[in-house]
Amino acid sequence: MDGFAPTLFSSRAQLGRRTYFFDVKSAKNAKPFLKITQSEINGEEKKKNYLNVFDSEIPNFAQALNEAVDFISQSAK
Repeated sequence: MDGFAPTLFSSRAQLGRRTYFFDVKSAKNAKPFLKITQSEINGEEKKKNYLNVFDSEIPNFAQALNEAVDFISQSAK
């Protein structure tokens, strides 16, 4: 989908064998979207999964993510 989409912002989180990349890219219509990539190394095997969240979906996505994080935080107490 974003083979040549320019990256506007990028961050990553290294968590053991998994690395998560959070890239804000520019779509063909010049609107930004979030591409989340999970990269996992298991021995010699590399596996990647992708998730694209488009600009119109960000508020609902962020709300649902925050609710899940809050639930986990409350459950851990």
